[in-house]
Amino acid sequence: MALQPVADALAALSSPVHKDWFPYALAPTIHAARISIAYQANARRSSGSLSWGTYIAGYLIMCWGGTLLTHNLLGVPPPVLHSFHPYINYLTVHLALTYIFQSFPAALHPPTFDTALFPIDALVRTGAITGTLSLLAVSSNSPVHPLLVRSPLTHLIIGALASSGGGITASTLSTWSPSWTFSTPPILSAGVWGSVDFWGGALVAAIYGVFTRHEAFIDVTKTLNHAVASSKFLLPSFVISQTGEVVELAQLSPPLAKALGATVLSMLFGLRAWKVHWSAPALVSKKKAGKSKIQ
Repeated sequence: MALQPVADALAALSSPVHKDWFPYALAPTIHAARISIAYQANARRSSGSLSWGTYIAGYLIMCWGGTLLTHNLLGVPPPVLHSFHPYINYLTVHLALTYIFQSFPAALHPPTFDTALFPIDALVRTGAITGTLSLLAVSSNSPVHPLLVRSPLTHLIIGALASSGGGITASTLSTWSPSWTFSTPPILSAGVWGSVDFWGGALVAAIYGVFTRHEAFIDVTKTLNHAVASSKFLLPSFVISQTGEVVELAQLSPPLAKALGATVLSMLFGLRAWKVHWSAPALVSKKKAGKSKIQ
């Protein structure tokens, strides 16, 4: 199946960096690195120098804001409140990259990282989204209230916040500046591509819920199946199922549904990288910014 290589890549991200020297999974380690790059780039653009306390706390808020928000909404204790391991994992990566970019300042070039790593970013982000959505699994032992488990809106909100909550929190508080301030969340005026982390996370949650046939998406799936019956030629063969004359969306295993979400998110991240960094308007904007700095 076309989705299997993506599913294999997602599974590989759960393996440790090194089973002896650094026994933390690749996914959170990559996430720690990507947030460190973004945080340091923002800190470099801000005026004034940051104290070590501000620098560390601001980074961790950007890393874990989504985890804290989603777990708080669901009434579940977040891992960062009862385990030292996330701190060891994330701070080791952040301090190492801080040393590298202090030694080689020119290496900190976000457009290059955003363009080269957007497929990996999508895989890591999808893992975070679906990992949080696992708290909404239908189970008699679920710690989450049944109303939240059965609501598709909850799934969309959790998907959006799991994907973008850290960035939203950090930008709202300006945690990369010496003096934090509470302001209107920039996501509200970011436009389509500036907010793709948010609505893209909700889209992945919807894809995952529909294709795994989660109870919360039963009515949504029925509606989509009616639409698919008349437009099957618009969809790839691996996402439709046909029995006789009945055509509907295929039911996928969780790994394959996760892979489908990652594929869609990867395309969105790739388009964003091009639109923000390399399209003609973006290049013109960069040239104007460069001239204004010279003047």
